[in-house]
Amino acid sequence: MKLMTLLENTGSGNTSLHHEHGLSVFLECGTKRYIFDFGPTEKSLENARRLGVPVEKADFLIGSHGHYDHSGGYPAFVAAGCRQPLVTGAGYFRRKYSVEGIKCTYLGNSFDEAFLKAHGIEHRVCRDVLALSETEFIVSGFTRRCEFEAPPERFVLRDGDRFVRDDFSDEVCFVHKLKDGLFVLVGCSHPGILNILSSVQERFRMPVIGVVGGTHLMEASEERIRRTLTIVKGLGLRFVGFNHCSGALFQKIVEQDPDINAVHLGTGQGLFL
Repeated sequence: MKLMTLLENTGSGNTSLHHEHGLSVFLECGTKRYIFDFGPTEKSLENARRLGVPVEKADFLIGSHGHYDHSGGYPAFVAAGCRQPLVTGAGYFRRKYSVEGIKCTYLGNSFDEAFLKAHGIEHRVCRDVLALSETEFIVSGFTRRCEFEAPPERFVLRDGDRFVRDDFSDEVCFVHKLKDGLFVLVGCSHPGILNILSSVQERFRMPVIGVVGGTHLMEASEERIRRTLTIVKGLGLRFVGFNHCSGALFQKIVEQDPDINAVHLGTGQGLFL
């Protein structure tokens, strides 16, 4: 398996690449290719070109959830000829906002299902486990066991003339079966990284040995981060490629943990497993 971060919040040694708040990842698993999330703008595609990534040859494009920093670059990929099936969770196109006091900010997609239809793009919706190949899967519908992993109250959905709490039931993760366990790619982990990983382990009955992506622990306390790491190590976790919404405190703590091989994956950085 090969993984390359097309775009992330931070740069890397390749200063020709754009970086901005968001996430986009390219994966090769055997003969299959996947684009997971698209960043907020066309810069993810521009980076893919500079990295020599054959986006037109991807088998599937996957949207982890309907926030702009993960979906906004999708129309640029379509304009570049990517007409492969788009895989998302149910509710990907619901209107997402952040509300703080009397101020609201739109955080959702810049395109809709009519855009997909106009470009002849198949939309596949994952409601539990969706097989993309014999070894790659999309998973949604995570069991919410960890009470301390509830999404922040500021994240809401527009429901007619009112706002309702966003439970991020649209969020999905990518799962790849390795010989000795599962690799999981996450977008923002709004349902909770522990809820996601424990649900994946239960469904596949294999240990989760690696995870890459955003853990959404950027606002978490040191106590919560350490508790989270203790629990995920019990699932079999050996390596973490963290970025995007994981946060500086998480980076500091996980990089000091002797039981986990942890690396930050900035723009233009990846893994070869």
